[in-house]
Amino acid sequence: MTSPGIGDLAGRPVAPRMADPAEAPSREASEAPGGFERLRELLLGGERRELADARARIAELERAQRDLPARLPDAAVEALRNEQGNPRVAAALSEPVAQALGAAVQKHRQSLVDALFPILGPMIRKSIAEALRSLVANLNGAIESSFTARGLKWRFEAWRGGVPYAEVVLKHRLAYGIDHVFLIERASGLVLHHASAPGLPPLDADAIAGMLTALGDFVDDSVGGDVGGALESAQVGADLVWVEHGPRANLACFVHGVPPAQLRTLMEQRLEEIHAHLLALPPDAPLQSLGEDALVRGLLAPAALLRDTEEATAPSSARKPSRVPLLVIGALALALLGGLAWSRWRWDARIDALRARLAAHPGFVLTGIEARAWRALTVHGLLDPDAEPLDAVLAGADLGAVVPTLDASGYVSTDDAVIARRAARLLAPPGSVTLAVQERVLRLSGTAPQAWIDAAQARAPWVAGVARVESSLSAAAAGAGDDAAVAQRQARLELERVLAELQARHVAFVQGVDPADGADAVVDDLAASLRRVTALAPAAKVEVGIRAYGSNDESGGSETNARVRAQRAQWLEHALAARGITGVSVADSAQPADAPNRRGAELRATVREAGP
Repeated sequence: MTSPGIGDLAGRPVAPRMADPAEAPSREASEAPGGFERLRELLLGGERRELADARARIAELERAQRDLPARLPDAAVEALRNEQGNPRVAAALSEPVAQALGAAVQKHRQSLVDALFPILGPMIRKSIAEALRSLVANLNGAIESSFTARGLKWRFEAWRGGVPYAEVVLKHRLAYGIDHVFLIERASGLVLHHASAPGLPPLDADAIAGMLTALGDFVDDSVGGDVGGALESAQVGADLVWVEHGPRANLACFVHGVPPAQLRTLMEQRLEEIHAHLLALPPDAPLQSLGEDALVRGLLAPAALLRDTEEATAPSSARKPSRVPLLVIGALALALLGGLAWSRWRWDARIDALRARLAAHPGFVLTGIEARAWRALTVHGLLDPDAEPLDAVLAGADLGAVVPTLDASGYVSTDDAVIARRAARLLAPPGSVTLAVQERVLRLSGTAPQAWIDAAQARAPWVAGVARVESSLSAAAAGAGDDAAVAQRQARLELERVLAELQARHVAFVQGVDPADGADAVVDDLAASLRRVTALAPAAKVEVGIRAYGSNDESGGSETNARVRAQRAQWLEHALAARGITGVSVADSAQPADAPNRRGAELRATVREAGP
């Protein structure tokens, strides 16, 4: 069966073809799914492709999320290496890192201590070692100049300015200068900046920078080890090289002389300022451009470093000088001057008092006083042998530890008191006779044996200093006792004469205990006089003590002179003992009140009444 209107290509009608019942089901089965798929593709194809892409992207994100912990460190390193992203990464990480560090300090404090201990230990030791080196240097300089005139001047300056003494020592003592300054890139060793003091020959800056970098690397590799040691100083000829290390650049200074510790502190500050300046430069700016930077050139100029170091070591100008030191020094000076003036016034007052007493002393004429305040005193004058001894007057001068020395020559005094003593010595009156002298007139009164009256009236006018004699004596009844008294008085008169001659002699010495020529003859005369004294003492009813003294001149020290005086006195005592004279005592180092200023030895006698 054919459909109407349908023919073949030639226009001839074609009979319709009947469908095969067996083929219809299979065709429907094959054509129905394909058509559905095409339909679905037409209707949902785009959405299906977008959904598949989304699923793929989700799967990729999930896989990336799973790999993120492993890739995050590398990503952070890559971001930090990128100069454009570096500030953003640093800003993004600053807050969480700070929070993480705070939490770690609170929760894992011991772990942080254990981690930082290997770093903090070397840092602390380095700081302490640097402080000790500075302390030792300052202490050495202070000790060397403490006990000199310059050191005292510096101490006054420190006291006046109210600053430590060490600062003044550093200011004056440590003369130094900065010859060269190098700023060197830490990573490459290239010279970023070089400055030299005026008048110095040019240097190969690149070679020096390379040398310092190589030395620093060598020290770091061979010596530093795990403690992070670095080259900090070196001696190059007459120059001392100080090196300060920074994260990106090192600063080296060539210094001659002895620089203060403040210079190293200033170098650290300058290096910190330069690194702070590096952070402000554009990210793409090369480090080599620092050499042309005006700020860096000003910071690293040798003159600027010297000026700022001097300002750091000098006393602060804002600190007002203290007036307390001046007031204290002024008070001490016034007290010292007042004490000296008071001491001098006391000395002068006592010398004037002594001068007045000596001038009023009968039988003594004062010719001069040679004195050194509170150290020595010598009295020069003329002394009558019959005058009262001056021992009591000199001892009462109250001159402290000073022992006055008397340098007196003999003379005949016409004072009434001395004439009376002279008359009493020469006439030896009995107890019933009174002697008085007034205006050189000798008055005799009382009773006495006729023999004594006759002798006295004959001898009295011849007493030195007597101008006239007035006598109102009356004769007493003669008896045996009177004859004995007369004999005693005669013996005493003779004894006094012999003792006067004895004490007038002296043995001269050349040096030490070496006697001068004629010393033996003098000792023989002294021995003869002592024998005569021994014979007269019983008749005069007195006891006579003889003492040997040594004397010296003004040469030699006090200890030496005392020893020599004792030796000379002992020499005289031994010389008399060799001639049979015993009982002479030795005065050791003492001197008699009338000790002469000469090298010699003499005898002094003391007379006292004999016991019943």
